Amino acid sequence: MIGSPHNVRSLADTNNVVYAYDPTDQDKHQVAVNLLMDLSDAGLLVYSAQVFNEFCSVMMRPNRTPSILPEQAAEIVRGLAATGEVVPVTGELTVSALEGMTRHGLSFWDALIWVAARENGVPIIDSEDFQHGREIEGVRFINPFAAGP
Repeated sequence: MIGSPHNVRSLADTNNVVYAYDPTDQDKHQVAVNLLMDLSDAGLLVYSAQVFNEFCSVMMRPNRTPSILPEQAAEIVRGLAATGEVVPVTGELTVSALEGMTRHGLSFWDALIWVAARENGVPIIDSEDFQHGREIEGVRFINPFAAGP
């Protein structure tokens, strides 16, 4: 089923959070809302602090429709932080991401998301930005917007 939750801890990538707060694409919006709610209700939702920062950067762009104000972003981030575990981005994670870029052919920001999951024992990253089903060092990427298992 599209957007079905997993029975293990899962890190939600930025695109899920953006879609959850941007109803422009109704299909993706609903999948993202359901994914975040289901994982949170099961106690399995994990965010990297990076996701919150990227969410704010995307959603506060002045030329974006819809765009939100810093006060709105702060309220949303506080709410999101209450729904799941938030793992930090550290200097060590940054170095590991840089090493992972070369080993696994990831962009810097994707490597940082991946290494945050790996280092915190999170086996799933829900994202449309990676190859669906790909696994790297024990972390599997699931596109919650893709049809099928």
